[in-house]
Amino acid sequence: MSAHPALAGQAADLHQAWQGCLRRSFTLQAALSSRDLAADSALRACRDAETAYLSALSVSPLLDGDDVSRVRPALILRARGWLLRRNGARVL
Repeated sequence: MSAHPALAGQAADLHQAWQGCLRRSFTLQAALSSRDLAADSALRACRDAETAYLSALSVSPLLDGDDVSRVRPALILRARGWLLRRNGARVL
């Protein structure tokens, strides 16, 4: 049972790493293109971090790989929305 907090901690760390990657990539891309394109580009650029996070979730005793696969599309939509809301409108 002591492994569960370690797994939760790893998933939390990987989630923060994924969010950091999204934030950095979006900020860079939004300076060069539209916000929608920047969000899509950030999601593509951070795919490895996303995969690491989802892999950590899939070994959780509460979830399995099928659960993670089912929720991935909703997670991606939520992350995209978070990026677009979080950074406000671009001011030129």
